[in-house]
Amino acid sequence: MIKSINLRSFPKEMAVGEMLRLAREAGFQAVEINLEPWFPYPLESSPEQLRTLAQMVEDEGLAVSGVYCRDQWSHPITSLDPVTRERGMAIIRRLCQIAPLLKTDSVLTAVGGVDNGFLGRNRQIVPYVAAYENAQQSLRLLAEETAGPLGVILGVENVWNKFLLSPLEMRRFIDEIGHPSVRAYFDVGNVLLFGYPEDWIRILGSRIFRVHFKDFKLSDDGTARGYTYLLDGDVNWPAVVAALREVGYSSYVTAEIDPQGDFSRARLVHETSRQMDTILSY
Repeated sequence: MIKSINLRSFPKEMAVGEMLRLAREAGFQAVEINLEPWFPYPLESSPEQLRTLAQMVEDEGLAVSGVYCRDQWSHPITSLDPVTRERGMAIIRRLCQIAPLLKTDSVLTAVGGVDNGFLGRNRQIVPYVAAYENAQQSLRLLAEETAGPLGVILGVENVWNKFLLSPLEMRRFIDEIGHPSVRAYFDVGNVLLFGYPEDWIRILGSRIFRVHFKDFKLSDDGTARGYTYLLDGDVNWPAVVAALREVGYSSYVTAEIDPQGDFSRARLVHETSRQMDTILSY
């Protein structure tokens, strides 16, 4: 498995070149790039700007494990509003176009959910069947018209959205779409509150295209405050690694860590790399 880190783990004010240099010095082999409004390279970046970014990554000896934009949350493709769904599809479509320019084939895809208020600005509760059908219809269209022709995979992530709540349902959801460009982006920490990641891994199997490493403390109150540093929570990492090896997973594992306490960002990145080394040694 290949160590990667999400650029959200770095301070927003840090220059991109410094982020990449720090990632390389800490021992990471790849980075996941968030094309956010605050990032010097947002969704609207020109092809020339994106090729410059790709070259910066390559010059540091790194690869891009995937691309993402949190604007998806504000425009969920599960929405009852067709204008909102179309805007969400446009964001994902743009990420598909960006991915080849950054020399990656992975687009982290947040489909929205039954409760779209976790990260979105405008909360909307969507009937479960409508959310399921809207998401499948949108993903199938995106896969056929954009992702497939561009050689990009839409990695559907399991998140706190009251939707796709079990690995059996996630497996069925992907299989019913039935397109090779729609797979799973499995987040280890996101399922711990209501399941066991090792179960999800074995059930999803070869459908898993990318993996996020996060940890979570069950002793907290069931909110986002439970997310913590790797090896500091309740994830059974030996079981997770065993399951990943069992299903033959050998691609990127990306740390997605939000800084806490008085850690400096540089120390956080180095500590995370060492923690991942420990995890992958199991």
